[in-house]
Amino acid sequence: MNTQEPGHGLTKHDLGIEQRQAAIYLGVLIALKIILLFALAWNTRFVMDEFVQLGWAKYFSNGLFDTIWHAKAVGYAVFYEIAHLIGWDAPSILLTGRMQAALLACVTIALVYACARAIGEDRVRALAIVLILLCFSNFMERVFRTIAEPLAVFFAVAALLVILRAHALSARQLLAAGILSGLAFLATQKSVYFNVALGLGLVADAALQRRYATGIVRGAWLVLGWALPAIAYCFIFGSGDPVPIAKSLVFGPLEIAMRGGGEYGGLRRFVLQTLARNYIFYVFCFSGMALSLMQIMKLDERRRIALIFSVVITVLVFAHDQPWPYVFIMALPFMSLWSLVLLDGIATHARYLRLAWVALITSMAISYVSNIIYLRTDNNAAQLELVARAESLLAPDERYFDGIGMLPNRKEPTTLWLDRHYVFATLREGRNSKVYKVFSKSPPKMILWSYRMDNIYPVVAPLVANSYVSVAPNLRIAGCRLQPGEKKIFNVPIAGSYALYGATGTPLQGSVEIDGAVLDPPFHLETGSKTLTLKTDSGEALLLPTGSYAGQFKAGSDNDLFANIYD
Repeated sequence: MNTQEPGHGLTKHDLGIEQRQAAIYLGVLIALKIILLFALAWNTRFVMDEFVQLGWAKYFSNGLFDTIWHAKAVGYAVFYEIAHLIGWDAPSILLTGRMQAALLACVTIALVYACARAIGEDRVRALAIVLILLCFSNFMERVFRTIAEPLAVFFAVAALLVILRAHALSARQLLAAGILSGLAFLATQKSVYFNVALGLGLVADAALQRRYATGIVRGAWLVLGWALPAIAYCFIFGSGDPVPIAKSLVFGPLEIAMRGGGEYGGLRRFVLQTLARNYIFYVFCFSGMALSLMQIMKLDERRRIALIFSVVITVLVFAHDQPWPYVFIMALPFMSLWSLVLLDGIATHARYLRLAWVALITSMAISYVSNIIYLRTDNNAAQLELVARAESLLAPDERYFDGIGMLPNRKEPTTLWLDRHYVFATLREGRNSKVYKVFSKSPPKMILWSYRMDNIYPVVAPLVANSYVSVAPNLRIAGCRLQPGEKKIFNVPIAGSYALYGATGTPLQGSVEIDGAVLDPPFHLETGSKTLTLKTDSGEALLLPTGSYAGQFKAGSDNDLFANIYD
C-alpha cells in the first residue's frame, strides 16, 4: 500500500521515483564533470611545481638521501613513480602522471560522497554535494596537477571517513585514521593542517560533551597512528641511520614554512580570485558551516566532528601565507559537505528558497561553460613539444638545466629549484651562487629556457652568451652559430667532438678555422675560449656536439611557457 505523505499529495512510492530520477540527473551531471576533468588533465598547461614534483621519482635508487637530499617528505614521489614505470618517454610520463592524479581525484570524490552519507545525507543530497564540489573552478582546474596536494587530500578525506563510518570510536579506528593522517603528512608538510584539524575535531567533540579523558585518549591514539608511517619512512630511507631522515622530515619543512611567501608578494590576490570566481558556492558553504556551528550542540557526534574538522581546515587554508590556487583543494572537499545546509535553513521561506536554487543552478551551469573555456584556452602543446624535442636531443647520460625539472627522465647537474627565493639568492650571491657554480664547474649540454632563466641571466650571462646557441624555441645547446668568413668567439662549455649542422639539424660539410688552424669536422674541442671562422660559402652553420639532430631543430622565438599560469 502506498502511504501518502501529509501535506504533499505524494505517496512514498512517488517520492522514491522522484529521488531515483534526481539521482540519475545528478549522476549524469557528475559524469560530464568527470569527463571534463580528464580532458583538462590531458590538455591543460603544466605549472612549474608539477614538473619538479613528478620528476623527483627519478632519484629513487639514484642518490636519494645519499648524495641528493630533499627538504620535504617524498611520499608524493612514491606515488608518481607509477607514471615513470608506465611512461615510455618524457611526454608520456607527464601525461600518465596527470591521468594518475585525475583517477585519484575520482577516488577522492567517491570518498567525499561516502563522508556525506556518513554524516546523514541521503543519496540525492550526497550526489548534490559532490556536484557542488566539482563546480568549484579551483577543484576542477587544480586537482589533477602532478603535485603533492591531491595525494594528501585523498589521505585526509580517507582519514575523516574512517572516523565518520565508525559505529563507536575505538582505538582501532583512531589508529587507522592516524596512520592515514601520517601518510598525508608524508605527501606534503602542509598536511599538518589536516592533522591539526582532525585532532581538534576529535578532542573538541569530546570536550563539548565534557568527556575530557576521552578527548585525551583520542588524541593519543591519533598521534600514535600518525607516528607509525613517519617512523617507517625514516627507517626505509635511512636504513640503519634514520635520525638524519627524521631531522630532514621535521626541520626541512619548518625552514620552508618559516621563509613564508613574502618574497612573492601579492599572493593574497589568489584568495580574492577564488572567492570572486566561485562566490555563490562559497556563500552556500560558508553559510552552511556558520548555521551548523550555531547548532553544534544539537548535532550528532559524527556530524560535529566533521564540522569542526571542516571549519579548522578552511580557516588554516585561507590563512596560509602562500595561497597558491592549488592550495584551496585542501579545503574544498570538506567545505562542500555543508553546502546544502543553507537551503535547509531557508526551507520555510519559499521566495528565498526559490532565489537560492536559481542562484545555485545558474552557477552550476556557468561552471560547465568555464571549464570548456579553460580547456580551449590553456593548452599544453608548446610545453610538451619542448619536452619531447629536448629529450630526443639529450642522451640518457647527458645533463640539462632549467631550474624547473621539465624532463622527468633526464639528469640535472643540480636539483636547485629556481623559485623566487633562489632567484633572489642567485642575484644576490652572483659568482658564489649555486647556479653560477653549475655553469662554471659542471655545465649542462642543454638549457631549457623560461622566464626563470631570464630572471637570473645577469648572473649566468658570461657563461651562457658565447657558449650556448638557440636551436628551437626555449631550447639552447652547447655550441655557436657561424656565418661564412665571420670570426666568432666560442667559449666551449663541454669538451668533446663537435661538427657542423644546418638550420634543421642536418649535418653539413665544411672547414672551420680554430685559433688559426683549419680543421674539417668532426673535431675535438677542449673547454675554454676559441676563435672560430667558418671556411665555406654555403651559408650559416651551427657548431654543436656531434649527434643526430636531423629534423629536431625549429626556427622561432621562445614561447612564454608559464604566462598567467595561475589565472
